[in-house]
Amino acid sequence: MRLDTVRTYSARLIAVAALALSVAACGTPPQKLMLPEITFENQPKLTFAASSVETIQEYQPSAQPPHIELSIPQPPAAVAARWTRDRVALDNSQQNRVTVVIKKASVTEVDLKKTPGLRGSFTEDQVARFDTEVEMAIEIRDARGFRVGEASASARRSTSMSEKATMNDRDLIIHGLVRETMMDVNRELERNIRQYMPLYVR
Repeated sequence: MRLDTVRTYSARLIAVAALALSVAACGTPPQKLMLPEITFENQPKLTFAASSVETIQEYQPSAQPPHIELSIPQPPAAVAARWTRDRVALDNSQQNRVTVVIKKASVTEVDLKKTPGLRGSFTEDQVARFDTEVEMAIEIRDARGFRVGEASASARRSTSMSEKATMNDRDLIIHGLVRETMMDVNRELERNIRQYMPLYVR
């Protein structure tokens, strides 16, 4: 769980937040941040020896506490589906089918206990912990429906939020956490695709 990376990414977005937060000084509510879309457009295409591709979302996002996937702007399931669009290409050289399966894409929020008593008055507590878990798999089936190659990847991350954090700060933290988790999956999945499916990708 690399909290430093998440916090570094969030720090980079503070400049984006500054304009929206500055209106608070004028006595008006801060504007909701418009955070950048999490994409893989800057990554090279993985070109498969196949003629079709599909994405199957096995994981169903939940609003049941502690899950918060349905209340955040860019849930991991949506970013995972974006991975297929951004990274998978077909050369149409064979009648194979690429299937990307989103097996897990969760975000949870857990309240943390505050420091009690007088000491708590002088302590800046962490009041919430966010956890992400993403698992994806990719397979190739031939024209007969037989699986001829497969690879998978998963990642987990966690970070916490200070009691002084605003709602915009919370959005930044979650955005950074989802992004870094998905980048972990992206790197591992590409590595495993090239290792276990070398005959079907270039």
